Amino acid sequence: MSKKRIEKPYTIEPVSELPPTKRKLRETIYDEVIAELIEKPKGFYKVSIEGKRLKSIYPALNKRISERKLPMKLRVRSGELYIEKIE
Repeated sequence: MSKKRIEKPYTIEPVSELPPTKRKLRETIYDEVIAELIEKPKGFYKVSIEGKRLKSIYPALNKRISERKLPMKLRVRSGELYIEKIE
């Protein structure tokens, strides 16, 4: 009563690290805004992007700031967006 060993149609191998991605991550206008603000001294900065409304700019910048744990805070005053650079 021996069981036949069925060959599997796949293989699983351990690897030490992932190969580099072939696709370059695309940068958006929001990434450019944050990169420019990182170089500036601490203070308040008014941000507006041509063709974009506050409702689309705020969440995009807020997500990037919180994911990267940057020393910046977003403020909205009178329908305008301001970024406070803390450090």
